[in-house]
Amino acid sequence: MILKGSQRGNGGDLAVHLLNKFDNDSVEIAEVYGTVSDELYGAFAEFEAVAAGTKATKPLYSLSINPSAPLTREQYHEAIQEIEHGLGLTDQPRAVVFHVKDGREHCHVVWSRIDGERMRAIHMSHDHSRLCDLACKLAHRYGLELPQGLKDWEAKQRHKDELRLEPTFAERAQQKETGITPEERRAEITAAYEQSDSAAAFRSALEDKGYVLACGRRNAFVIVDRHGGVHKLSRYIDGQSAKQIKARLLPLTPQQLPSVDDAKEAMRQRQEAQQAKLDNRQQDKRQLLQDRIEQELREREEDLAAQHAERRAALRDAEQELLIRHQHERLSLHAAQKSESSGVLFRARTAVADLIAKTPGLRAVLAPINRMTGIDPRLRQVMEREALARRHEREKVALEGKKRALARQETREKAGLRRLVTRELSSHIAREWARDNAHHLKDHAKQEFIDAARDQKLWQRRAFQRGDMQKDFNDAAEFVEGAHRDEEGGEDRAPKRRWSSGTRQHEHGQRMRKGRGFRRDGD
Repeated sequence: MILKGSQRGNGGDLAVHLLNKFDNDSVEIAEVYGTVSDELYGAFAEFEAVAAGTKATKPLYSLSINPSAPLTREQYHEAIQEIEHGLGLTDQPRAVVFHVKDGREHCHVVWSRIDGERMRAIHMSHDHSRLCDLACKLAHRYGLELPQGLKDWEAKQRHKDELRLEPTFAERAQQKETGITPEERRAEITAAYEQSDSAAAFRSALEDKGYVLACGRRNAFVIVDRHGGVHKLSRYIDGQSAKQIKARLLPLTPQQLPSVDDAKEAMRQRQEAQQAKLDNRQQDKRQLLQDRIEQELREREEDLAAQHAERRAALRDAEQELLIRHQHERLSLHAAQKSESSGVLFRARTAVADLIAKTPGLRAVLAPINRMTGIDPRLRQVMEREALARRHEREKVALEGKKRALARQETREKAGLRRLVTRELSSHIAREWARDNAHHLKDHAKQEFIDAARDQKLWQRRAFQRGDMQKDFNDAAEFVEGAHRDEEGGEDRAPKRRWSSGTRQHEHGQRMRKGRGFRRDGD
């Protein structure tokens, strides 16, 4: 489909051209609207008579419609309505003439550009661009083939739209802050616009989606989102220009809308009310989570306590066996030494040792030999009793170490059980809450629930740093060996970043090339 339009005067000449039956197989005047006369000469004369009260020298707008395939009269009428709406000539007086030339039908439409109420000519700027856009739109609607020129035009406009809708720095910043991409926001607003049949319905649909329609600078339509961000309305409705949007929302004037500041305040109050409701629900969820955690812990701790009791019983049995063995060894040693003390050799060696101890001369000579050879058996018995006592003490210390290790193990297992139950129940409740309250997810209620659980240390997600797991286990078991290494800058600290000389030279070269230009000879 090809649309050719132009502004012109001399309506009599145009009427002669349109009624020329010599160059056309047939001529049909299909419609004359908005004039007293029902023929072209009289209608165009009335157009020019009205224009005499203005400064317009070209009061007519002539358009030819050339489809690549035949259209019905209903399709022609629909296309003419679409075109005059796109050109801003809605309800203007017009005449429609059909020609058949060389077996192909085409249509001519002539409008009056003069607005009779204001006695001003309608401005027809950028009519060529608008006709190209309308030709592409109508061709796709009726399944017509586009010529190569219009195909290139459509591709160029699509590229311009993509560049126009590319996110700005402000939109990227808002995306990082709110988590909502410009494409998602544009899809929501476009859907609300397309589903609304009036300005009031569109305004209501925006409020349902969390937006407020407001009046911005220069009386432009803007929207304020739930986070207080301000967005230009025409940028977030696909396929519609600012003028088309304004015409669609014509019953709603900017003076009837709140200002941007008022819209932000209204949105803030709405968010506070919603937040209060969410806080109440959040408190209930936290209490529910805590109750379920405690109940689940009581059930699972019974099995864990049985395992702990079994291990402690085994350790008590081992301790009892150790104490019995120690008593038996002490009694056996005492009996053996008592039996040895009653022997003749023991008494003889004891007498010799006493004689050496009493005689100073012998003591000075034989005392070192006595210590080396063990002539006095009483000294040996003392050494045997001391060795047995030291061995018993070591075994008791080892047993106490096993008790402490078992206590730390039980503490860690209890802490691990609490973390496991908390993680499982938190995830389960979060999924249930998200499924039952899906319409609140866009208001970040799920994130607030997660934050609240994390504040109470009930949430499973955690970014562990180096040494954190070891510190948690040690703190839980009241065993904090090596904790001072973090404070004194020990091995738990992250290593400093080092740069090789080659990297430094490469960056230095990049900065030099970036900061300085190249000079040519003779500059």
